[in-house]
Amino acid sequence: MPELTIASFNTHAGLQARRKGVCEPYDLEAALLAIDADVIVVQESWTPDGGTAAVRRVAEAAGAGLFELPFGRARLDPWPHVPRNGDGHGTVGLAVISRLPAEMRGRLAVGTVAGDPTPERGGLHVLLDVAGTPVDLVGVHLTSRLPYGPPIQLRRLHRQLPDRDRPAIVAGDCNFWGPGVLAFLPGWKRTVRGRTWPAARPHSQIDHILVRPRTEVVHAEVLPAAGSDHRGVRAVLRLP
Repeated sequence: MPELTIASFNTHAGLQARRKGVCEPYDLEAALLAIDADVIVVQESWTPDGGTAAVRRVAEAAGAGLFELPFGRARLDPWPHVPRNGDGHGTVGLAVISRLPAEMRGRLAVGTVAGDPTPERGGLHVLLDVAGTPVDLVGVHLTSRLPYGPPIQLRRLHRQLPDRDRPAIVAGDCNFWGPGVLAFLPGWKRTVRGRTWPAARPHSQIDHILVRPRTEVVHAEVLPAAGSDHRGVRAVLRLP
């Protein structure tokens, strides 16, 4: 049975967690390359105006495919800040880096919620080819507007998830705890169990990799802190 290693990492746009009011950059490219996964779902991927996103440089260095879903214009200072008027110095969004053959299937709209400055969140649907087995992957980054925001977007997401006729994965920053995520996504199971946020002294798991019950979890882990305010998650999966 084919296997794949998948990871998810909220990069905080390549900035460390705020210290004394300042967000210093960290080596995001090195952090992504160190994850060593067939597929990485990247949240808060940052593309500066006139520059190149770190995810693109990493994909090129690894000979991997890159799929991107922009959420909107943003500024690094102050971060996070996605102004609704479009005044920014770059674009923030969601990305998938895949060393496996893959193709873009589209955006799954999760809509907006009150108080969230990000205008266009969504799920990034990519179809992976894992040794001849097609696997639906949906990368996500949901709102942090608790307690109402993530449940609203999880309900919207659930109606659009791929059918059960082939293996599927949902991975990303849900900004919601595991039991709550499963309550709104029935028919899925968690692979990784461990605290991911905040990275320095994590007390909550809000970053998840979900699969359908027939997919076997060979190994799952929370990754060490790598500079972001989140810790990444990684799982080795054996497909049915």
